[in-house]
Amino acid sequence: MAEKTSLLTLLLCVLMALGALSSPASVGSAFADAYSAFAPLYALYKSYANFLFSGTEVLVPPDLEQACPSLRGKLSSLQIEIITQTDSQRIEQVTRVAHLRQTTDMFCQTYSHTIVSIASLPEVDLDTLKQAADDGFFVAVSDENKELERLFSSTLDTYAGSEQWRFAVAFSMRTILKQKDLVRLNLSLRDILLGPKDAPYTEGIIPSAVLPQSQELASLAGIDLDDTKRQQALSLAREVYAYLLREKN
Repeated sequence: MAEKTSLLTLLLCVLMALGALSSPASVGSAFADAYSAFAPLYALYKSYANFLFSGTEVLVPPDLEQACPSLRGKLSSLQIEIITQTDSQRIEQVTRVAHLRQTTDMFCQTYSHTIVSIASLPEVDLDTLKQAADDGFFVAVSDENKELERLFSSTLDTYAGSEQWRFAVAFSMRTILKQKDLVRLNLSLRDILLGPKDAPYTEGIIPSAVLPQSQELASLAGIDLDDTKRQQALSLAREVYAYLLREKN
């Protein structure tokens, strides 16, 4: 482990010397892409769990078959973003993402046939899903989600102040923009953009260039979006996201 950590530190120093540095916003964006790639697997897991506990219909995401290759690619990009941070305080996250990539590779190799079988069914077959569960597929999806959550939380905790705002908001904006059917913004988006109502962010946390857009977008959180409000939300998210990816953090 000590040799691996030393190698990661050396790689970080080389990348810094080359000037290939990422920003909190670009790391947040890469996390959003990784979560988006993982989403079909997690959606199937949640749908099957709801069926077992509540008897609801199982829904198989249409893009399930591409989830593994997409996730592998996005985790590779995320690893580069985390490695190329502007300091050496994120060795733990570099190690975590490397481990996550290894476990993801193993997961995809182990369950590729299972995923293809489920994705190619003309209609949901409960016997196939039960066999997948017996083979440990859904437990493995849950474990993958937990590892991704731990990596996200530990990375978020390495930031503070305006850097944490940039990371969290870039993640949120990218997530919004990647949604295929945006009907509602989670109420928590308001706190992410502006801070809790009883403890709003201090001056300087939110860049003045996107403060009006952030306030307007926060006002749309927690309500059903009609076509007009949906387009408004997407336009605002694009403005904030573009600004964060453009600026030098």
